[in-house]
Amino acid sequence: MGWSRIVNYIKSLWGKPDFPLDLALGIVSLAAGIVIACLWTAEPPRMVETGPQVPTHAAEPIGKEQPAVVPAAPVVPVPPKAAIVEPPLWQRNAVATAGKPHEPMIAIVLDDMGPNRKGTERALNLPAPITFSFLPYAPDVAAFVKTARERGHEIIVHVPMEPVGSADPGPHALRVSQTPDEIRGNLDWDLGRFDGYVGINNHMGSRFTANFDDMSVVTEELKKRGLMLLDSRTSAGTQAANAARKSGLPTLSRDVFLDDDEEGAAVAAELSHLEKIAREHGVAIAIGHPKPETLSLLEKWIPEARAKGFTLVPLTAILRHREGT
Repeated sequence: MGWSRIVNYIKSLWGKPDFPLDLALGIVSLAAGIVIACLWTAEPPRMVETGPQVPTHAAEPIGKEQPAVVPAAPVVPVPPKAAIVEPPLWQRNAVATAGKPHEPMIAIVLDDMGPNRKGTERALNLPAPITFSFLPYAPDVAAFVKTARERGHEIIVHVPMEPVGSADPGPHALRVSQTPDEIRGNLDWDLGRFDGYVGINNHMGSRFTANFDDMSVVTEELKKRGLMLLDSRTSAGTQAANAARKSGLPTLSRDVFLDDDEEGAAVAAELSHLEKIAREHGVAIAIGHPKPETLSLLEKWIPEARAKGFTLVPLTAILRHREGT
């Protein structure tokens, strides 16, 4: 109730004979305390200043020229970087030649490297960039290959393949009786014995190379690995080059066998034949072996051939010439 009502109520009771005086005083004191407490704690009303309301985005005055809206520059996507395409393995392992070789060019390939240790060591000293074809099962073959590469010679793998007849081509040979997976498995073993090579040629193989389907398994695998093929042409019916062309595999074929007959006169005659082919066609490829008579004649013939104007090159130089690269 209000303060005035409390006072009037107390006055009405004051004159009654049974009204206790001390109770009246207590009521008055209590009421006064309550009023004082309420006045003390009451928060005075806050004065809120008001001013002109400023809009967040003031409107442009009417009639003022609006600024031109400049469109954002279009986002031009950045094209991805072109993938770096590595050259095939035969190019990465090829022996470099100083400038473009001059015609006529001759490549000498020596097969059966490795098992004949004495002949192999002698061949490594020939004074020209020879292409050595190492048999994969030869002892210490990786060490021989390393030395040959350090001396500037080119390397191919002499992969054993089945011949016509009973001659043994050696372990892990490719045979016509094998399934495609078996052929790939043996080829993988042959190619895994050392590295640094540019391709392969066939060791024996008169039966195997005459089978187009089996050779296609080989050429497709070589293509995947970035290698090349030299067809030794141990058979008139060879299908190696045909299978290589179908697979898109770089391939070459030998022109001359130097030492079917190991007699010195026969080797010298083949070298003369080799020179004739090179002059007529600009390039020629010969295959020989690290036999004593062959090596003796090559040691003598190499400086003579250079004096006649022939350029002795690694096998891949002729491949580049054929491909126009």
